[in-house]
Amino acid sequence: MKKRLSYIAALAALSVLPFKASAQQLQSAYFMDAYAYGHQLNPAHDFNSKAYVSIPIIGNLNAGINGNLGVDNLLYPRNGQLVTYLHPSISVEEALGNFHNNNKIQMDFTTSIFSFGIHKWKGFNTLEVNLRMNGGFNAPYDMFELTKDLQNRNYNLSAFGANAQAYAEVAVGHSREVYKGIRAGAKLKFLVGAGRVDAQFTELRLDLQDENRWMATANATVNAHVKGLTWGEMKVEEYENGGTYETIDFDNVDIDGAKGIAGVGMALDLGAEADFGKLDLVPNLKAGIAIRDLGFLKWKEGISACNAGQPFVFEGFQDIKVQDGPGTDIEDQTDDLTDRLTDLYRLEDAGVVSGRNTGLGTTLAISAEYALPMYDKLTFGFTSTSRIQKRYGWNEERLYVTVKPMRKIEASVNAGVGTFGPSWGWAVNLGYFFLGMDHMLGKLTKQGIPVRSNADFRLGLVIPFGGAPKKR
Repeated sequence: MKKRLSYIAALAALSVLPFKASAQQLQSAYFMDAYAYGHQLNPAHDFNSKAYVSIPIIGNLNAGINGNLGVDNLLYPRNGQLVTYLHPSISVEEALGNFHNNNKIQMDFTTSIFSFGIHKWKGFNTLEVNLRMNGGFNAPYDMFELTKDLQNRNYNLSAFGANAQAYAEVAVGHSREVYKGIRAGAKLKFLVGAGRVDAQFTELRLDLQDENRWMATANATVNAHVKGLTWGEMKVEEYENGGTYETIDFDNVDIDGAKGIAGVGMALDLGAEADFGKLDLVPNLKAGIAIRDLGFLKWKEGISACNAGQPFVFEGFQDIKVQDGPGTDIEDQTDDLTDRLTDLYRLEDAGVVSGRNTGLGTTLAISAEYALPMYDKLTFGFTSTSRIQKRYGWNEERLYVTVKPMRKIEASVNAGVGTFGPSWGWAVNLGYFFLGMDHMLGKLTKQGIPVRSNADFRLGLVIPFGGAPKKR
């Protein structure tokens, strides 16, 4: 826990947060009629059995990571070992050519404690209890350039950012056909927050003073809303011109054992779908639109750390230690860089921070599906998904081929492109069981870590019962 909070605060290049952000469900199953959790993609979705109930915990398990910053950007194989991009055997051109203007990582984890759906009251009704954890990380290109290719010039390292949060949700949904060929749906969510950490580094400039010294200007704030969390014992540092000051030692951050609710909130999902064939417009064509997680979490008071905002002399990147040859100690390099970034921001205890409202990261999705006239069990689809969340926002477009040979047996393959690059996914639904991936794992390191930061795994067990619902 201490190490993870240290990485969140320092935003070291070689660290990732322990959990994207509102969790994205199994996009690859978007056009599957037998996918029980289609209402999480669009609350207007119907389900092709009268009812279902999930198996606790493993009824809907989602875990994923997305980003344009992967392991292969940071670690390189040399003589049978992995070395960081800082290693002298990695050229400046090779290392820096793999970074972007904004380098992002987002992760998510969601599991369903309970989920139930039933056709009743002239529509489809759902009740869910879910646990969700998410977070995001953003680092500018100049940070990697500074650490790899230190030059006598000015640097602007603004636009750092990181957040992580965990909460439970209880959701109640209803959808129905409001007109021949048009369905509408809504879902109301009640949220209980377990904790949130948000680091905003709005300004960081290093202005060259002479060959070995920079005048640093930094503005940073870290707010933590976690019951019982404390910064712990401060670390005493010396000013360059004499005197001392206290800064947070993130190795001392701890939780004193207190338990309780850190926040509460509400959210709303809205959706609509149109069957243009039933509307006597275009046979075999359907379209939909949905907006998800439109809401907030109101966090109770927490603790804060901030930078004093006063310029100071910084000499911390002149002598980053990188061992030569194979066997480089990656953990030591990471700790060294983390400590230097922590020193650069000089975060001090800012005391108690008042409660605040935060958004969840709203997602907008549009879709279209066309069934072959000669074999309507084979369909082609398109989705466009956009996350609206400031610097952690993203978008993705996907093309699908879905086959539905039987009511409870379906399969889909798809290809996508977006903020985090190209990907392809798949999903299968076999009655009680579904499995899929929106981003294939690809190549793994010897330690089992995906080389690229776009990978997810989603599975679930549900019990559909009652046969097909009556057509209205």
